[in-house]
Amino acid sequence: MALFNTNKSASALKEQAKQDFEKVVGLKGEGRTERSLRARMAMLARAHADKTFIDGAEKTALYQDVLMAALAAGQSVPEEPQPVAYQQIDTSQGKPVWVYLPDEYTEQFFQLGRRYQRVDITAEAAIESAQNLLNQICRFEFKLDYELIALAFLRDEIGQDSAADPDGD
Repeated sequence: MALFNTNKSASALKEQAKQDFEKVVGLKGEGRTERSLRARMAMLARAHADKTFIDGAEKTALYQDVLMAALAAGQSVPEEPQPVAYQQIDTSQGKPVWVYLPDEYTEQFFQLGRRYQRVDITAEAAIESAQNLLNQICRFEFKLDYELIALAFLRDEIGQDSAADPDGD
């Protein structure tokens, strides 16, 4: 399995990221190698989720500015921003890798970021929803029996205490 290879073009790396995700989700064994691959993919998925949430918030802020300018100028309403299934994540070794999450997850994390930016939900509600979604991914996609902490940066920002996660991040 050529998991996490970085010697290819961006489009090939994205396709490889999707294949890696699907391979890890499809792992049958419970040996050390399988557990390690699941844990690594879960940590990358957590980073993807955090980055997608931030992307949703940032693109929404920009969209609101562009929307107000367009309305003030009598122009047509621009299209709303959309999430992406691929995010480039820096690993602990400092090497960027492409990470894939299915649209059903990226859409939800992106919309949480949008709703948080528009003040439709509180930081606590965003954290709780993101945590539930990340728990679902870890439990059902990666078959992990422990939780990773979602949106730790937002927890820190609002001073909410977060439980230490098992991977020491």
